[in-house]
Amino acid sequence: MPAPVALRRASPITKVLIGLNALVFVAMVLRGVSPLEPTTDQLLPWGANWGPLSLANQPWRMLASNYIHVGILHIALNMWCLWNLGLLAERVFDGWAYVLIYTACGIAGSLASLAVHPLVPVAGASGAIFGLAGALIAALYLGHLGIPRQALRGTIKSLVMFAVYNLAFGAAIPGIDNSAHIGGLVAGLALGAVLAGHLAQPAAVRAAWQQRVFALAAVALLAGYLLVQRSNGYVVPLEKGVQAFKAGKLDEAAQWLEQANAQKPDDRKTLFLLASTYMRKQEFSKAIPILEREAQLDPNNEDVQLDLGVAHFELGEFYEAIPYLEKAVQLNPKDDDAQKALREALFQKKMKTNSVK
Repeated sequence: MPAPVALRRASPITKVLIGLNALVFVAMVLRGVSPLEPTTDQLLPWGANWGPLSLANQPWRMLASNYIHVGILHIALNMWCLWNLGLLAERVFDGWAYVLIYTACGIAGSLASLAVHPLVPVAGASGAIFGLAGALIAALYLGHLGIPRQALRGTIKSLVMFAVYNLAFGAAIPGIDNSAHIGGLVAGLALGAVLAGHLAQPAAVRAAWQQRVFALAAVALLAGYLLVQRSNGYVVPLEKGVQAFKAGKLDEAAQWLEQANAQKPDDRKTLFLLASTYMRKQEFSKAIPILEREAQLDPNNEDVQLDLGVAHFELGEFYEAIPYLEKAVQLNPKDDDAQKALREALFQKKMKTNSVK
């Protein structure tokens, strides 16, 4: 969608947004962040969106992460898209409407990421950029701008193809957060549709309507955050449990992991770490019900079957241990530990039977 030279020169908002993104990227590189492949540990201090922090006491990351990029190629592609979409957005929307659409859609994309994969750190402006595309599609299709439909058809088609192509690209390439793309796009479509009918109204009428729309959008985003926090807030104690487990603080780890398990009983990572914690603490009676839940969720997990057998064995429950150990051997006949544990359980069972006789 090439724009006239005069329009390219008169694009203050788009230039400011691109400038902010570039400024943050340069600052990150000057402070030692890799310009090509920054690590998670490098991105998190700058505000990357991550459930254990964003859903705890740092919700500002949902906004800040939109100005952080994962390498120079990432920011170059995003800023190229923002430049082309931004030039059109400045022709269709009022200045503040453009900024608020960009911001709201970026936060919506962050919320979608927290809802779908809260344990994956995410950064980038693509949620906001997809939101701009969605808002433009809805506004141009539904709005009464005094422009012939025939003249708009090519632009709308280009915007739709942009969204479809990039969603397909994101689905095909590992590491791309399509949930943020979809979240931003849906939010943009909704905002564009609601704003469309007033785009050609007098400035005062348009401004009053936009105030109501963005006030409702803020309420919707807050409600969405509280909903995601309620459904995925378990990642906050889970991460604290992970850190305590790594530090060898098993009592502390068990407390945090029990809290995470209470909030989301069927989370596989929580169950695994909680069972591992109790096994290390040699509290086998507490480990068994956790392992049994794991076995229900994944009956063909050899490690879970082996741990169940070992836990029962350590409690002297040889009869109960044998079926689990037999299944562990069946699942992986080459596992020497499972073979050894099964032989010992069978031997102990025989000894116990003989002593009863």
